[in-house]
Amino acid sequence: MLRLSDDGIVTLVVFGGVAVVAGGVALVNWLLTRRRRRTYEAFCLERGYRFDSERPGEEAHHAATCRLFTEGRGRRWTFTIAGTSGGTSFTAFEYRWTTGSGKSSRSHRIGALLWTLQRSLPQFFLAPEGWWDKLAAYFGGQDIDFDDSPAFSRSYRLRGADEGAVRALFTPARRQRFEQFAEQHVCGAGNELMWWRNAALPTPDAFDDFLMEGERVRSAFTQD
Repeated sequence: MLRLSDDGIVTLVVFGGVAVVAGGVALVNWLLTRRRRRTYEAFCLERGYRFDSERPGEEAHHAATCRLFTEGRGRRWTFTIAGTSGGTSFTAFEYRWTTGSGKSSRSHRIGALLWTLQRSLPQFFLAPEGWWDKLAAYFGGQDIDFDDSPAFSRSYRLRGADEGAVRALFTPARRQRFEQFAEQHVCGAGNELMWWRNAALPTPDAFDDFLMEGERVRSAFTQD
């Protein structure tokens, strides 16, 4: 008969406990995800929107618009709501990915809006300027600043493949609007424009506010 030492029994108990906890966490996450999916499905049915719980590989179709779609691993384009609001078609979605490895790994999640515009945009990426962005710019990383808009330049890091075209896009009036908006994340290329928050897609009861906030950004690029 196989006999376990006290240390062996302790090891089994510890690892068994870890497995139970991990399984419990996985079950809770699954239940919460299912509840969110059903809530979105009911909301979209009521509003006449289209809902997809997942769009595998969708990010590859928008990599030219947003550099986030080429970063890291474990990329997942999940809950997606497509419809029309105020006569403007939109696609709202949640996107997740992981960067780094081991203890340095980090999970990211955004709730975003994507539009197709009637105009063509130069490729650009605009985000709030943090400490790491200032450091990167100091060591040669791109950060397009404007001498006549110091507040905008302090608040945002602006990047783009064609600096001249990006400067022309960000007119004084447009820069002033982003100074008023504050803390916005937006990018674009060609006919696509995307705006996002570093958070999950909002619940249905907060979705209209989410659309309104995104619309402020979209309108900044449809008006000269």
